[in-house]
Amino acid sequence: MTLEPYPNDDDLQQLVAARAILATASGAPGPDGFDLDALASVVYAYGWAYRIDRATGVVGYRVELQTQRGIARQPVVSAVGWEPEVALTFALAQALTQRGGQSLAARGGSKEAVTAE
Repeated sequence: MTLEPYPNDDDLQQLVAARAILATASGAPGPDGFDLDALASVVYAYGWAYRIDRATGVVGYRVELQTQRGIARQPVVSAVGWEPEVALTFALAQALTQRGGQSLAARGGSKEAVTAE
């Protein structure tokens, strides 16, 4: 993100790229696109949890993905976006890229369960 008007063209291009990563890893978006419900179902399908906060010092929101193992939740990734859905999209794309883009089908999960929500 830059100091230009927010979101700028680079931010929007990054969003398109992040959505492409999500579509590849989790299947087609839900009927309303990658809205918060569809994104949350992808998070849970991969066994993660998420937290959304207003970003301090930045216009927008910060999302942190966490593992759901045990009592202490370990952060997986965090990202910032101008809307909660955008921040969650960026965080999911980053986490999926770190995992090598492994799809839900390859993990034995169901793409239908993710997109049917």
